[in-house]
Amino acid sequence: MKCIIVSVALLITVVIVSPGRTAGPPEKNIREAYKLLLSQLDANKDGKLSVAECKIIYKDKSTAEKNCTFWDADKDGIITEDEYVKQGSSLGRKK
Repeated sequence: MKCIIVSVALLITVVIVSPGRTAGPPEKNIREAYKLLLSQLDANKDGKLSVAECKIIYKDKSTAEKNCTFWDADKDGIITEDEYVKQGSSLGRKK
């Protein structure tokens, strides 16, 4: 069940990139996805999503490292809601 909820949260955040797309997903969607992830993955119930807690949803360790460290923009080991929004907003944008 946890995997399904986490998958849905990630899908809310991810954008199907179409040619010419310049904006990421709406901030409201990203914040809702973060809150859903936090409610399911915050194992120690400290109100924070650590990179270690994020990695729990992945079977492949290298994928876990790559994806979870992406969300931790300041590389302090904690994925804050603001970091999640910042990184999520960058998805689908032209570089």
